[in-house]
Amino acid sequence: MTVNGDVINRRILVIDDNVSIHEDFRKILSPPIESGALDHARAALFGETPTLPTHVSYELEFATQGREGFGLVQTARQSGMPYAMAFVDMRMPPGWDGLETVEHLWYVDPEIHIVICSAYSDHPWEDVSRRIGDTDKLLILMKPFNSVEVVQMANALTKKWNLARAVKQQIEGLAENVSQRTTDVRAINQRLQEQIASRITGSDSADSEEPVEAMLRQKEEFLAIMSHEILTPMNELVAKVTLLLDSPLNPVQRQHASTLGHCAQDLLSLIKDMHEFLASRRQETEGSDQP
Repeated sequence: MTVNGDVINRRILVIDDNVSIHEDFRKILSPPIESGALDHARAALFGETPTLPTHVSYELEFATQGREGFGLVQTARQSGMPYAMAFVDMRMPPGWDGLETVEHLWYVDPEIHIVICSAYSDHPWEDVSRRIGDTDKLLILMKPFNSVEVVQMANALTKKWNLARAVKQQIEGLAENVSQRTTDVRAINQRLQEQIASRITGSDSADSEEPVEAMLRQKEEFLAIMSHEILTPMNELVAKVTLLLDSPLNPVQRQHASTLGHCAQDLLSLIKDMHEFLASRRQETEGSDQP
């Protein structure tokens, strides 16, 4: 699994002091694949064509105490292989309870999604919300839980983690790209201005008219190429924001994502207008050059 590549992060940490619970999660999220012999036996008995069921493979790791889980999350984050989510038991004597564990996990990895496994008598939701705060990175799975709930949570939260990471990387890449392009434009613009000033002061206006026009044309061509290069990541950013808005977000996050989407659309429109303007200028120049 490579977080920075195209491979989806499905790393899950289970923190529970009961080892038998570890095995339950393993059976639910990483069930053994049926052997080919069993498939052929089914086909012989029922006339079915052997098919492999679609199954999402999760990479599971386990800890029996909150401190141990904290160390695993910290190490995973530092090594660039973070967990997408964690299932955390509410009661794990004699160490940290679930809430204290969650607080420590988010201290070293604010992006990890967490499901607290709890009986209602452990901590009412009001107490959990008051202590943890309003966040969409925390869900509660009431005991006794069933396998469908576990699979649904694992599927939804790992997808959400990967989508958020993709959007973040896209924004960071776009910001770096724009910064680099801005630096290049400023440097080239400065050189062009210096060349234009040098030619104007060093020769007659009639002699300098053609070189100046040629340099201005080169400048316009460069801006056209730059706008086209920025257009592609901007379109990708708009698409990622659209996917993010389709995911479950709290009101504050939805407002931020909407603002980001509006800003991206405004920049996209500005780039398109600049591209069209440069294209029209090029057509006017070519038309004026014809006899």
